Amino acid sequence: MYTKDQLNDLYERIVKTIDISNEMFDVAEKEYTDLGNWIDQATPQYKILIYSQGSFALGTVIKPIEDSEDYDLDLVCEFEQQYGLSARALKCEVVKPLLERYKKTKSDIENKRRCWHVEYEDIPNFHMDIIPAVNRRSHIDITDHNEETDTYDYIGSNPLGYIEWFKNKKAERRKILLENYCLEHSATLKCSADIDEIKEYHLKTPLQKAIQILKRHRDIMFKDDTKHLKPISIIITTIAAELYRNEDNIVDTLTNILENAEAYIKKNMIGSKYHIDNPTYTGTEKENFADKWNEHPERADAFFKWLKKAKTDLVDKRIYDMFRTQLAENFTHAFGATTTQRVFTDIAKEERAAIENQTKKIVTSTGAISSTGSVSIPRSHHYGK
Repeated sequence: MYTKDQLNDLYERIVKTIDISNEMFDVAEKEYTDLGNWIDQATPQYKILIYSQGSFALGTVIKPIEDSEDYDLDLVCEFEQQYGLSARALKCEVVKPLLERYKKTKSDIENKRRCWHVEYEDIPNFHMDIIPAVNRRSHIDITDHNEETDTYDYIGSNPLGYIEWFKNKKAERRKILLENYCLEHSATLKCSADIDEIKEYHLKTPLQKAIQILKRHRDIMFKDDTKHLKPISIIITTIAAELYRNEDNIVDTLTNILENAEAYIKKNMIGSKYHIDNPTYTGTEKENFADKWNEHPERADAFFKWLKKAKTDLVDKRIYDMFRTQLAENFTHAFGATTTQRVFTDIAKEERAAIENQTKKIVTSTGAISSTGSVSIPRSHHYGK
């Protein structure tokens, strides 16, 4: 039997288990900084900026399901101007040779629709998806490869604008978190510069944590997907941010998102076409993150099936009436066996220690172990053994 606070605590623990460590985040940051510095020195004829986009930039990155898998580091390789280069020339004749010269790769650099997929031998745990782009002042044009016709075009995007938009969506809650953090660490934060150094991933809002949970649930549900039905992160993130109403906990955030996502999607359809547009792109034609849904309706169907399952697994009222073994089984289906086992093992260890310290008691109405219970548990109790 669980309360909302207890369920929220479980989700906080899930997030800590699937979140990237500070050390690994710093490694990723160093890798793309090193790449940017090398490219800058290797190309005096061009002015190029390398920066991260996607989950690393938004603070929503999660660990791969298996420890043997790599983190996906999305980077933009932005040229200050077009330099007379066609989309094909920019991607294939300029950017690819640079990436090949930078370091030894594990295998051939893979040409994906809008990026180069690169795995370097001496960069463990990460692979890079590097998007060639041209600065257009209000946005960037990225290279888009049509595999069927083997043609290349420039299409508009605005990753930096999207990052700023996302920051604004969580700004009010992050301000409160930052104020609380400063109060708790007032002895060590001696000046405003120290506060400025508190990076985005150190203070995650319920919005970011909810997105991380949704992405892990998606990864588990589609772990054997071979038909490209797995919902893409940018759609999940955009819908979640649009629906976020400054909730102060993960449970309410997830509930709001999952109960309103389908209506939001249908509200934004234009005729029979799905439109989940980049909210920051100001070009003549909107960047539609759901454009592939209109070409492949089965992907939209898969998204709605996932929404329904996520709602059942994560926020359904029946969860509150589950016993621990039932909830652990539910979480195993939702988040995977490894993540679930780590969370519930940690809880068991903490409760054994609390019992030994006489800080946990039994709630007589439910039989649950809690600090607010009324019946003491003898130290000789063999709980969890």
